[in-house]
Amino acid sequence: MTLSAVLVRELAAARPQLNARVAAARRARSGFDAEALADAVATRLDPLAQAVEAIAPDRTATVVDAGFALTVTLVDHALSIERRKLVDRVWREVAVPLARVVAERPEPVLAMLTNAALKLASTPGARVDEWMARMAELAPLVEAETLAAVGQVVAWRAGMAHYREGALAAADQLPEATALAAIGAHGSWAESRAALAADRWWTPEGKAAGTRFGGFTGFGGPFAVPPELRAGTAGVFVRAGERIGLLVADAWGATLHPASAAEFDAARPSAPAPRTHPGLPADDLRAVTTADTIAFASPRSHFVEVQPWTG
Repeated sequence: MTLSAVLVRELAAARPQLNARVAAARRARSGFDAEALADAVATRLDPLAQAVEAIAPDRTATVVDAGFALTVTLVDHALSIERRKLVDRVWREVAVPLARVVAERPEPVLAMLTNAALKLASTPGARVDEWMARMAELAPLVEAETLAAVGQVVAWRAGMAHYREGALAAADQLPEATALAAIGAHGSWAESRAALAADRWWTPEGKAAGTRFGGFTGFGGPFAVPPELRAGTAGVFVRAGERIGLLVADAWGATLHPASAAEFDAARPSAPAPRTHPGLPADDLRAVTTADTIAFASPRSHFVEVQPWTG
């Protein structure tokens, strides 16, 4: 792949330092993939260098230096092909729209975007594509000081249900227009915030119908066998064979977190479901309820259906 004149210029100007970084990485790990480094420089660093050059040419060299250093580190970690492609995408699709912010603080901003995308991609139930698209849309409203908070709020909206309390607190620290845009609301942040805090199933678009979580491990899901449910105070405990977790759900998704057998055994057991559910087999359908949530499971399905519940 041919590099842009901008990146060729910066690489040539900093060749001794950049070569020293690569040499150090080679010494540290015999399997360092120079071909992967060259591909990453062309695929992710070049578009970013051009974007920064267009708006802050005095910062291009600093961004290239920080971006190259992080790229060497990521190559040294020997990411899978899938994760390398994701990093390529987040730099092109999110860092480039945020070039103004990257130019101000290249190292922490690129590290934050990269780590966030990898975290979402590795969390069952989270939607990394949605997170990246929304972060790019919000780029005109984001500053270096607000990037982490915006990223957390958008991650919550993209399915990271366990971020709920932290995301609300982070949004409180944002300018009102930014908080409203990040959450997808209009009008008053105080009103939207009160509604979100009062009802985990409320969204600016209306009450959510619920969410579905799970799937068979053979098809990439989290459960090797149909899950059993028990009710907890912070969510729904799930046991599927040897896997035990706490399922945290709200209007924007559900995530599963490690839990112990003792926690599962101490929780309130499921009971026959008070109604059928179109997403699950009706035979032996079981359910558990919390203060605001009902979860359904069937011994013939690897999925859990979670919905609002008012008792």
